[in-house]
This record gives sequence, C-alpha cells and structure tokens, in this order.
Amino acid sequence: MFLTIIYFLLILTGVVVVHELGHYLFSRLFGVRVIEFAIGMGPKIWSRKGKKTTFRINAFPIGGYVRPAGEDLDAVDSSIPENEQIQNKPAWQRFIIYLAGPAFSLILGFVILSLVAVVWGFQEIKIDKIEPGSPAEISGIAPGDRIVSVNGKILIDNTRLGEAIAKGDPIDLVIMRDGREMGITLVPEMLPQETMMIISRAQGGAGGEIASINGATFSGDYVGYGKVLQPESSIKIGFSDGQTLSGTLLNYSPAEERYAMGIYYANFQPRIAKDHGLFKKGDMIVSVGSLETKTSYDLTMMSQLLAIDPSDLLIQFTGREVAYQNHGFAEEIPVKLERDGKSVEITVGKQEMISLVSEAGVFSQGSDYWYPDSVFQAAGLGLQWANSILVTMVRVVGSLFTGGANINEFTGPIGLMTIVDQAISLGLRIVIFITGFISLNLGVVNMIPFPALDGGRMLLAILEMITRKRLDPKIEGLINVIGFMVLMGLMIYITFVDIGRWF
Repeated sequence: MFLTIIYFLLILTGVVVVHELGHYLFSRLFGVRVIEFAIGMGPKIWSRKGKKTTFRINAFPIGGYVRPAGEDLDAVDSSIPENEQIQNKPAWQRFIIYLAGPAFSLILGFVILSLVAVVWGFQEIKIDKIEPGSPAEISGIAPGDRIVSVNGKILIDNTRLGEAIAKGDPIDLVIMRDGREMGITLVPEMLPQETMMIISRAQGGAGGEIASINGATFSGDYVGYGKVLQPESSIKIGFSDGQTLSGTLLNYSPAEERYAMGIYYANFQPRIAKDHGLFKKGDMIVSVGSLETKTSYDLTMMSQLLAIDPSDLLIQFTGREVAYQNHGFAEEIPVKLERDGKSVEITVGKQEMISLVSEAGVFSQGSDYWYPDSVFQAAGLGLQWANSILVTMVRVVGSLFTGGANINEFTGPIGLMTIVDQAISLGLRIVIFITGFISLNLGVVNMIPFPALDGGRMLLAILEMITRKRLDPKIEGLINVIGFMVLMGLMIYITFVDIGRWF
C-alpha cells in the first residue's frame, strides 16, 4: 500500500504540475505576474524567489497550483501594477490563460499514450469465443484469430470495431491467423432485447421460451419491465413448456436490442500468472465446480457466480430463450487444475476464490502485443488511440448533463488510488497508460463550463467577448467561490461512494 500511495502522489502531482505550467507560461506571455508557482500543498518546505514569481515545494505532494496576481480580489497586492493583474487583462487573453491548463493536460495525455505505443505497441484484438450460428461463425472467423483492421482502418482497441458493428452495415475485416492475413466480409445481426436476472431462493425450472412474467403475457420487452421489476420483489416466470421459475428478484439488468457479430474477446485466459494461496504460477484452471473455464467469458461467469449464494440463480435471456443459467457457488468449491502436465483437484474456499478473481494480474493476458511497421507509425497510432479515448471521455462527461450517466459512476481520489494499485500489479506499461489517462481526464473535466473550473472562467470570458461587457469582478469571484464549495461537496460525496465501493 505504501508503494501505491507513492505512485499515486507522483502521478497526481506530475499531471497537475503540467496543467498548472500551462497557466503559468501563458500568464507570463500576456504579462500577468504569477505570485507563486507551488508543487504540493500545505506548509512550505522549500522556496526560491525569482524575478516576479516565488517557486516553492510544499509538504504534502498532492498536486500543485499557480497564483496569478489579481485573481483573488480580497487579497490584491497594491504594489503590483494593474497591468500585471489578471483581472485587468482583455477577455481573450484571460480565455487563453485559462484554456492553457486543460490544453497542457491534453497534450501530456497524447504524448504519454504515444510513448506507450512506441515502447510497447498495442494489445491484440483477439477472438476467444464464437457464438454458434452467428455472423462471425458463418463468415469463417475462429477462436484465436486476431482482428487487424475494420473497413480499412487498423484496430488500436476494440472501440472502432464496436462502432462499426453498432451501425449494422456490412463490415470488411482483415484477420490474422497463423501468421497470415485474411479478408472477411460479414453483416452484423440484430439481437433481440436481453436481460440478466439474479433470483434468490429460486424454485422450479426454466424450459422453452418465456411465456409470462408475474402472470402477464410477455411481449419480449425486457427494458419495459425494468420500470416494474424492482430488487427484492417477487417474480414468477412462466415458460412455453409449462414450467415455472419463481423467487425473489435480486438483480435485473435489461439491454436494448443491438447489432452483434457473435464474438467474445480474449481478455484473459484461465492460467495463473503468479502464486496466490493454493494456486501456483502456471496452473491452468480446467473447471470450478460444474463450470468449465476455457475462455474469458467463462471467467466472467465464474466471477458473477462467486458473488451470489448457492440458492441464488443467475439466468440470462436473449429474446425469449434462456441463453445461460447457473446457481451460485457453495462455500467449498472443487477446482480442477492442470499443473506441471498433471491433472490436480483441490478444494478452495469461496472467499479465497473471490480474492483470486479480485486481484489484478492473477490471470494471464488472453492476447499478446503487436508492433506497427515503424516507430513513426506507432507514434501516429498512439495519437489516434489518445484521441479515441478523449472522444469517449467527452461523451461520458456530456452524458452526465443529459441524464445518460450518474454521478455515482464517477470516481475520486480513493477510486483513483485503487486503479493505480491495480495498475502497479500489471506492470509499468499500465502505470504509464494510467498516467496519460488521468491527464486526459484532468483536461476534459477542467473544461466543463462550471464555476471555479477553468471551463467556467473560460465561459465568462467568452460571454464578455460576445456582449463586450465585463461582469463585475466581485460577482465573478462570488460565483467561483460558490462553485468551488459545490465542487468540494461533490468531491466529498464521491469519496464516500469510493469508500463504499472499497468496502
């Protein structure tokens, strides 16, 4: 944990200092005096006074800050000329000064992700499992294939492929199999609505197609039932063969109809990458209880079943048909392994299995890395990679204001520390990637047009440029103070949410 805290503080301080450097440089460019440029927070442990700026290092290495003259109207130094105070600068200059911080954060994120691409290359987009009868199977795609490109564009991650599938149009793929590239064209298939349910104290059985839910004829609209079926409510499902399944509904997760090609990615393989309890590095998990573990999909289902009781039933429906069902694991679970070429059976406690799947880096990666034809191509693809992540971030932040996302889905310092802890166990590549990711995120969040954020100050500057009328600086300061208090309240709330997740 100590190492995690050190890494976290170094990453956070590094990306914040670069952010503040943007503000500092453009403040100086436009003749704004920067009173202080500090690394860290709290009491000073070192300082050096420059010609117009005091540079200092503070006791707590948590971020940093710059203090332009004239920003705090309650503490304006009358000895500083008015033309060196930020409040007296033209709106367009103030806009650029406030934009510079997020811009430097974004630039840093792009540089870091490009560096990751140049040094390590990219994770393969590899196929682990094919749905029977799916477009992927019909077109000849097989487990183990690596998807190289989609519609003529090289795949950096699976985002571009997912976007192409979602359109439903024919897709031209290039796949790599046994060192040779092959071209394949397929048309995604529209899947009906789906849902996953967890039913406590489940009684009866599932057979045939769903005919009714709680006595009402089922039309196939799982999403519509999401307004009716609430956690801890009773549920009774009738099937076309006369069977019924009843119990208490613990979880209900419906999904709209969507286009799919019927593949699962090779994220992990059931091979142990490091010693953990009864498991030894190199062990291949063959089965856990009655569940065979051959693919990443199987490992995902194993994790789901570890989270529920033996009397609970996890059941998935695609359309009206049962796609998967299984009960939760018992407290003692028989596990079959392949160890040093021999078949081994062990009994593992449920909590130890939960610990196994919860620790990052325990399971081996399901795919390797591939490297572009040249360093320059790697750098260019790295920039594309960063841009793709940036676009996704903007969409997610935007959805917070449109109702598509919930504030509980975001994370704060404790959540970030958990992510950094997992990254450390996965290696230097992931640590550096997370640094770039955090820097991009810092840039995007700070551009939100909210008081106290750079985006809020930028918005006021834009309004001034449009109306040619300056808002009273004292009112502007009050708005930013209120905004800061609201942000601190949100940060405290998100921190409590993070603590809840951690426990």
